[in-house]
Amino acid sequence: MKLKPFKIILLIALFILLIVNVAVFEKKRAANVLSLPTLPKPIAKEYALITSAGQGTDAYIVNDIANKLLIHNYFMPQAEANNLDIVSTLVFVVGYSAIGERLHGIDYNIERQRIIELVNRSKEEKLVIITVYIGGKQQRDKKTEELLDIIIPESDYLIGTKAANSDAFLSNLAKNNKVPITLVNGVNDLAEPFASAFR
Repeated sequence: MKLKPFKIILLIALFILLIVNVAVFEKKRAANVLSLPTLPKPIAKEYALITSAGQGTDAYIVNDIANKLLIHNYFMPQAEANNLDIVSTLVFVVGYSAIGERLHGIDYNIERQRIIELVNRSKEEKLVIITVYIGGKQQRDKKTEELLDIIIPESDYLIGTKAANSDAFLSNLAKNNKVPITLVNGVNDLAEPFASAFR
């Protein structure tokens, strides 16, 4: 049977459309494969050590959430590498605060070195690392970004706010390092993804 030129053109157009749709779907799927509302299964074990990275006050919020969820934890805003001996999970709550550092009598270089040592020791001990960043983009100065650059590549899970990711900084960092990420609307939505890491 001979196909008319119109039918041939129509078949070619449909074939091209199918290829384009498959390519777009695959691209979207690849972009979203690490973006999850919550983790599908737990990755962390108790006890967790919750510490600040940058000495911001957001660590107190995450500690309060962990306590309400009855997740056994130690809260040490200035935890040192030797404190990891008693835990299975390390939770970093990132946010640089010059005031917080002054109150604790430390400077940024000391804080940065503490974080590097915690990350290195956690990887040696094969601890799960969960990173939480709830500050908005306007709070994300160069020092906070540097801390995120140190921690996120070694993290097993990242929880952030949509406001903090308005320029795709967090999602790009997570995607480039193959770290599952959950973005929530605000602080009140942190509990569910945080709990999903443990149970």
